[in-house]
Amino acid sequence: MCNALRPNDLMYHGVTGSAGYDAIQFSLPPVAELVYLHADRLSMVRHLGARGDGQVRVRSHDDGHAALLVNLGAQGRCRGQIDGEQIDKPLLRHHVSFVPAGTVADVECPAGHSALILCIPREYLAQLTCELGTGIPTAFHAEPHQRLAQLVMMIEQEMRAPSLASDLLVEGLMRAIAAVLVRSNDPGPRERVHLSPAKLSRVLAYIEANLDSDISLSALAAVAGLSPFHFSRTFKLATGESPYHYVSLRRLARAQQLLSDSQLPLVQIALECGFASQSHFTSVFSKALGTSPGRYRREYVR
Repeated sequence: MCNALRPNDLMYHGVTGSAGYDAIQFSLPPVAELVYLHADRLSMVRHLGARGDGQVRVRSHDDGHAALLVNLGAQGRCRGQIDGEQIDKPLLRHHVSFVPAGTVADVECPAGHSALILCIPREYLAQLTCELGTGIPTAFHAEPHQRLAQLVMMIEQEMRAPSLASDLLVEGLMRAIAAVLVRSNDPGPRERVHLSPAKLSRVLAYIEANLDSDISLSALAAVAGLSPFHFSRTFKLATGESPYHYVSLRRLARAQQLLSDSQLPLVQIALECGFASQSHFTSVFSKALGTSPGRYRREYVR
């Protein structure tokens, strides 16, 4: 168990740029890598352990961020108190913990323990759960939860190799995470919601008109007059594609059209189709079609 706090016990903290992670206090210097940072949405940090041997003491009391942690290793136990509750849990690979904002955690774990930590601003999580008609989920610690672990790791994978409409994909993954977190609070039958042909037509027209811009799930849902959660499900039922995948396909189709029908330079086509840069455009186009934009223009356009 944790001993009483001493003034110099917790003198280290992260310097990753993630406000949620950097607010955590450690008794040994933490080693961490910033994976993703969005100014007002969320951040992700891969905690690689702490410099030193034995146990590391960890204390967190962040009113601004909730934390979703996925264990990456399988060693030792986590012991201590979380909001006054005594815990003593084995640290098993891909087990998940959820710590709501404002939770006081004071624990010890092996210095070599590693985890993927998703820091979620309180307001953003409240927005996501409000759309589902529920409040902030309750805490749980080191529990087996394969689906949550998969969703968090999918965000990491996307951020390490951004693709078409990455922001839209991450937004969808976050809504899926929120839905999984609150599922136990929503045992009743789901309301049947449909995306009418007229609403679908408006959404598709909006996508075509905004392929050169960021297209968020919230914006598409607003066009349809639905919550983002209901929109994602009904859009896939109506089109057979997720919003993220549909937008990606339309951007690629627009790029192919511009390569065929115009003499615009590649950098301009990249911007017209919503890519961050020509190199991003080339990477995504080549991966999807098996050839670079320049070669496509030379070999496939007569």
